[in-house]
Amino acid sequence: MQPREALQAHGARTLTDEALVRVLLGSGSATVPLTQTVRALADTYPQLVGLARVTVDDLMALPGIGLGKAALLCAAVEFGRRIQTRQVLRQGRILSSQALGTEMIARLAGEVQEVLVAVLLDVKNAVIAERVIARGGIDQSIADPRVVFREALLANAAKLILVHNHPSGDPAPSAADRTLTQRFADAGQLVGIALLDHLVVGGGRYFSFAAAGKI
Repeated sequence: MQPREALQAHGARTLTDEALVRVLLGSGSATVPLTQTVRALADTYPQLVGLARVTVDDLMALPGIGLGKAALLCAAVEFGRRIQTRQVLRQGRILSSQALGTEMIARLAGEVQEVLVAVLLDVKNAVIAERVIARGGIDQSIADPRVVFREALLANAAKLILVHNHPSGDPAPSAADRTLTQRFADAGQLVGIALLDHLVVGGGRYFSFAAAGKI
């Protein structure tokens, strides 16, 4: 059964990564067969790792991918990212650390850089807004509580949850993670906005500072 027919009969979730790519690309180029293009994509981005931040130029460097196919793949990645973001953090949703941790595993799975996110909540733990605080090497100089709590005050937030990923796949918190958590907890006490939790995501798992009694 061809990928498109399999998708119709059984749903997109049943398709392999290769089959999904074949559905998106449709056919090969005039000089490069589709199988060669799909193989090159799989070799360059094994298990889709890195595709979350791929550019059109990156994809056009692969055999059989021109501007049209590269733009289609980039648009598909961004489309999926937006759906996941809005599903996880839709405004007004009552949120728990467990629900957020489970869903952020899927959302941050393709990230090759560290991303630190603050989720702002009201008194009933309903989502008010999300703020991306930092990308890349997250350290104390970048993740400034003053900036985050200023945003929280402007949004009339009562609580917040920090979330960040470990691209290495190990969600165990580092010494820097523990220091960062304490800084935000202390700052929250001063301004009256509680740090509800800090979640570290990686490798299909997450670590909760609150569940571990560290907040």
